[in-house]
Parts: sequence; structure tokens; C-alpha cells
Amino acid sequence: MTKTIPNYLRIHRGIERSESINHDQPKNLVTNFWNSYSEATGWRIDPRASRKNDTLEMLPAVTSETINECEHDDTPVLGRIAATRLANAASKLTEQLLRTQECLRQREAELASTAAMIGVEYEVKVTADQIEQSLADAMKACKCDAAALYMLDEDTRYLKTRSVVGLPAERLESPPRELRGSRGDLEAMVQDVVTIDDMLAGSIDTWNSPEPFAAGICVAIQVDDIPVGTLWLFRETTAEFSDADSAVARLVATNLSLMLRQSPQADIFDKSNSNQSVQEIAQWQYESLPAGSTLADGWRVDGMIESPESWATGWHHWDVLPDGTLMLAIAEAADPTAKGAMHATVARTALAAHSGYRHTPAQLIQRVSDTLWQTNTGEQLVSLIYAHLDPESGDGVVASAGTISALISSRYGYRPLVGNLSDPLNTSMDSKATNHEFHLLQGETLLAYSKGFSVAGADQMILGGHIQTAMQLEDRSPLAMLRRKLIDLPLAQERGALTLLRS
Repeated sequence: MTKTIPNYLRIHRGIERSESINHDQPKNLVTNFWNSYSEATGWRIDPRASRKNDTLEMLPAVTSETINECEHDDTPVLGRIAATRLANAASKLTEQLLRTQECLRQREAELASTAAMIGVEYEVKVTADQIEQSLADAMKACKCDAAALYMLDEDTRYLKTRSVVGLPAERLESPPRELRGSRGDLEAMVQDVVTIDDMLAGSIDTWNSPEPFAAGICVAIQVDDIPVGTLWLFRETTAEFSDADSAVARLVATNLSLMLRQSPQADIFDKSNSNQSVQEIAQWQYESLPAGSTLADGWRVDGMIESPESWATGWHHWDVLPDGTLMLAIAEAADPTAKGAMHATVARTALAAHSGYRHTPAQLIQRVSDTLWQTNTGEQLVSLIYAHLDPESGDGVVASAGTISALISSRYGYRPLVGNLSDPLNTSMDSKATNHEFHLLQGETLLAYSKGFSVAGADQMILGGHIQTAMQLEDRSPLAMLRRKLIDLPLAQERGALTLLRS
């Protein structure tokens, strides 16, 4: 039986903890940034002031540069208001950076632990803190100043830094180093542990140490007698390591090997599988929506959905009924979560099932409402607009329930079609849909849209005005023009729209 070495992933480390650092290190990037900020702007953050609405309080900074540059001027380099705005923006960025680093550190520790699992299943999840604590314990026991864990890649050609203690976190971002030529690592994999009293003995860097220290200990990390990485303990001064130091290094290496195997793969990959499932649902929703087309001679229809989530809780549909009548529908579930996407799917299935035989818009809306009422004990609330239109005369009837609005616009202006919002479907057993008759003239466009537009600041006047402009320009794709005009609107809530142009 041939054993293969799994592919090891990175263990990221967040902010350096003071108890893990025994010698001076370079300032981290965040500290350096705030020092540079104070020198450049002449302001510093007041740590004693309490934040109000996430706003920082600023104080004049006194540094060597500001004293030299502003010796005869009490005014800081930058005004207080501008400095505060810049500091608030930088603060949010640094907070996001630190949160991301911590998430990556924990996540990569879990992923690294799966690499060492060979036919073993535990229900204990290893964390980056546990790994770093083992490194810190070994470092203290051997009176060293830093420690680092390196793991082999799948081809056993490179060693990648996975966890560090007493070293800058930036080491985790360093490229992997070749195993070939790394004498210290190679000998440790053969002898289990190697003690190096003087890294530069003979003025030649024969050990090829991964860090510029004077002395160190290198011990192999093994799983079922297979080397999978190395643990290095570094000391800043030359030393004579004892057998007790070697024994401690072996114990820590054994402990790390066990820890890296104690995290079930299912716990780690459940989340990615869940995300993949959501993406598959979103792809299905996208592919099932109809594309803009010409329904009949002189009638062009188009639709859109923009959602802040991976999924959509709305849909649009159009078709030509057996009697030649044009039908249009646009819907949106009240629940903005993935559950709402399921509610919308139920409503869409019901519409497809009931639109194949003779009906009026009000009758079909009632049938969709009945389906929602009968298929779930929960509140499957859905807003729906459904319309019939005669392509010969332009006469139509529309039934609506919920929060979807509609208007008709021409080159001369616009008029509301559905503006009085009502209860969505499934609010009660009987639908309370409203009915409206309308007439669409040549050169006019019917626009139906969800409440996401008004939430973002685009009311009926703005939408009608943009469609009117499109009609004046004789644009055959008024919905595309509307999207271009509203491209800067924040997407706080899903937006859906449908247009029918009579050219």
C-alpha cells in the first residue's frame, strides 16, 4: 500500500500577542500606518474619548516632524474635519483587515488539520490558538526567542510557513522555500531532531536556516512515520542545547501531529458545499428567467432583477396565450432570505400551472393565492402583478396584490397604473387583488417595478421621467436605459422590473 502525503494549507496568524513575543519586533502595519498618519496630518486619535456614531475624536499630534515643520505655526498640517474623515475611513479599513486576518487564521488552522488526517475521525476541532500555544510552550521550555511551523506540499518539494510565534505575522505571506538544500530540515526528517548550537559555524550558512538567528532546534512533524513538516525553535544567541531540550522538541512535535489530525473534514467543507448549493440555485434562477424578446409584431418585452444576495426572491414571466392574448407577470416574495426564494418559486409554479386554460387576471391571482395558502403552514407572502393585453387594440387588464407598482410612460409624460399598494397574496384565504383596465398606445411603455427602487431613492417620478426620456429618444430598450440611469443607486434591497414597449 502506497501512502501519499496530503496537501497542506496555510495557518494565518492575526495580531501578535504580547505573551508570545520575547524580543523586539518590527511594528505591525497598522501601528506604522497610524504613526505615519499622525506625522502626515498633524493629528492623532484621542484614545480616552468615547465614540459617538462610530466617529473618532482627534487631538493635535506632537512629533519631531510636526515640530520642525510647524515651529512657528500652531495650525496642524490638515484641518480637523478632513483629518477626522480620513481617520474614520482608515479605522474601518483597519478593523476589516484585522477581522479578515483573524478569520483566515482560524480557518486555515482547521484546513491544515485536515491534511494530517489519514483514516482518523474525531469530533474535536483544532484552532490556530491551540497550535500557536504549543509553539509558545516549546519556545519557553527551550529558552528560545521564536518558533515556526513549516509544512510540506503534496509533492514534498517545498516547505511553507503555517504558524509563527515571536515572528512577524507577515512571515505567513512569504513564498515557500525549497526542501532541497535545506540541510536542517532534511536532517531532522532523518534523525527526528537536530540541535544547532551555532548557525554560522565556520562562517558558512551550512544549515540554511529559514530565519536569521544564531542557534536553533529543528524537529520533524510526522504522521504514521511519514514526515509532513518541521518545527523550528530559534534563539538569538549561540547556545549548547541539552538532551532535555531535544526531548521537549520531540514532545511538542508529537503533540502537533496529533492536534493536526483532530478535526473532521466534514466540519470544514460543509460551508463550502453550502455555498456551492446556493450558487447552483442562483444559476437555476438566472437560467429560468426569460430573455428580452418580441412577443408580437410591434410589441417588445424585457425584464431585470438585481439582488444584493446570491439568490433572488422575485421573478418575471411573459408569454402568448392560446387565444393570442399577451400575458405579463412580475412577482416578489416578502421574505428577503433564501426562504423567500422558495416562496417565489411556489408562486411561479402555480402561475405556470393555472395559465394554460381560460382565465381572467383576477382569477389567476386567486388561484396562485390558493396554492400558496394550501402548500405551506407558514406565511408564504408574495406580491404579484399579472396582466392580459390584446396586441391588436392595445387594451389590457391588470390585477395586482402587494407592493409592486406600475406606470405607463410616453414621450409626453407618464401616468400611474398601479400605485395603491395592497396586501400580498396569502395574507388571507381570499385574495384582495385590485383590477385595472388600461390602454397602451403606440410609442408607450408599460413599466412594472418592485419596491426596491423606492427604497433606493428612485420614486415614480424618477422612473417615469427616465422612461419618458427613452421614448423621446425612440430607444427600443427603455429598461436598459433605465438601468444605466440608475447605476449609482445603492443596492440595499432586491430590485425587479418589467417593461412592455409598443413601437
